[in-house]
Amino acid sequence: MDAQASLMTSNPPQTGFKNLAIWWQRQAYRNKAAEWSLYFMFVTGFLLWNQFTLPWGIERILLITHVISSLVLFPAAVLPFWLSHRRLLKHSKKKLLVITGHLLDLLLLICALSGVLLFLVGNRGDDLGHLTYLAHLISALLITPILIRHAAGWSVLKPIWSLFQNRKSH
Repeated sequence: MDAQASLMTSNPPQTGFKNLAIWWQRQAYRNKAAEWSLYFMFVTGFLLWNQFTLPWGIERILLITHVISSLVLFPAAVLPFWLSHRRLLKHSKKKLLVITGHLLDLLLLICALSGVLLFLVGNRGDDLGHLTYLAHLISALLITPILIRHAAGWSVLKPIWSLFQNRKSH
């Protein structure tokens, strides 16, 4: 009984909340997992676009990968970053980051909601299915370049950009 009592007093419940608060605050800053997750979901979804003709076996694997990764990565990595990042957007004095941040908010909301609708109902070939598909596709196509610009200074893609800059200087 004494061991249990000492464990309970040495680890009060509020430290769990404090750890959660620290974790939540860290999600708002330069979250590489969230950025990589968005790029991964974009690539797997982009390849599903009907402009590409892939064999059904590959398309099926891409679709399964896209759906499962979206169901796992979005709530686990992107959503905590997105929600915790709101505080930074409210207090930022950098106009470009505020504008691109608001655009990303709107586009992520459209893309996430249309993705959930496509997952639950699917594109059945009717007007609603086609509109949902277009909303998901267009919002994803717009998210990626805006995200690249929004996160340009600290992006996970920064090493790739530096390769191109080094070539220009030679």
